[in-house]
Amino acid sequence: MNLKDIGEFGLITRLTSNSIFNDNNLIIGIGDDTAVLPWNEENYLLAACDTLVEDIHFIKGKSTPFQIGYKSVAVNFSDIAAMGGWPTAILISLGIPPDIKLEEIDQLYSGIKNICQKYGVNIIGGDTVSSPQKFFINVSVLGQVKKEHLHLRSHARKGDFIFVTGPLGDSAAGLELILNEYDFIPHYVEAKLLQKHLLPEPCLEEIKVLNLLPGVHALNDISDGLASEANEIAEASQLGIKLYAHKIPISPEAELLGKLINKDPLDWALAGGEDFQLIGTISPEAKEGLQDIFEKKLNKPLYIIGEVIEEKGVYLDINKKVISLTKKGYNHFSL
Repeated sequence: MNLKDIGEFGLITRLTSNSIFNDNNLIIGIGDDTAVLPWNEENYLLAACDTLVEDIHFIKGKSTPFQIGYKSVAVNFSDIAAMGGWPTAILISLGIPPDIKLEEIDQLYSGIKNICQKYGVNIIGGDTVSSPQKFFINVSVLGQVKKEHLHLRSHARKGDFIFVTGPLGDSAAGLELILNEYDFIPHYVEAKLLQKHLLPEPCLEEIKVLNLLPGVHALNDISDGLASEANEIAEASQLGIKLYAHKIPISPEAELLGKLINKDPLDWALAGGEDFQLIGTISPEAKEGLQDIFEKKLNKPLYIIGEVIEEKGVYLDINKKVISLTKKGYNHFSL
């Protein structure tokens, strides 16, 4: 059997079965955006890691070292936000090929330190090793969350509304521009979409607002695409999710790019990934209050795009035609 036969998620299941040997020191293990560990009377400790590999997650010459450093940390902060928490410290491990210049490492760390300074997060350790060909960076993140603010994928309830914190598909649209040379795209469109792909911003300010009022239940960050993340919430909660295509927010820039190159931006939103917006569920009683405070505090809407239903699975309503959505986001080892 080859890795492509089971894919990334199959491999994770295979490797992580029977992996808990002392559950006295564990609240939540493998299966959510981060692990959750005991800490003190008010807070849990959060822990996660992510790896970015050259030619898989970034392309040299298309991303600057600053952008690679910034993004490698941002994706980890996004996992902490998806649990309702705030990052406190990171550890960094680098695999450095022989052709990397010292100046490139300096610029990489400039990006890392920039985002850490922005959110008050300390760099507390790591490791450096040689790599024969490709550059890679692994970031491990620690964070904290108040016990009453912990949000899991399994927390969805029947009748909840589905929300997202911002437009989807911009990052995949930016990747489209990186992989293809178009000479007829307006500069402002190209600049906006490339920034969303190369310098994503974790929803840390958004989670602070979402935690102000009760009513938010399940949460997930959109790293592999809306379809994949919605399926994770549905599976973990043992419920179903119905999404409405016309309510899924698409930015004007992604809409315009789609028209210019004859591609549907909804596909970018559903399967593109790396938007790092949050998808969550919210009680009907809390919906209007949270939408109101979200817009007042952040000057942008909280988008309601669907609902939690009893029938298991994820479904998309497109012009009153309902189709089933599978996990079709980015999946390592699938090629």
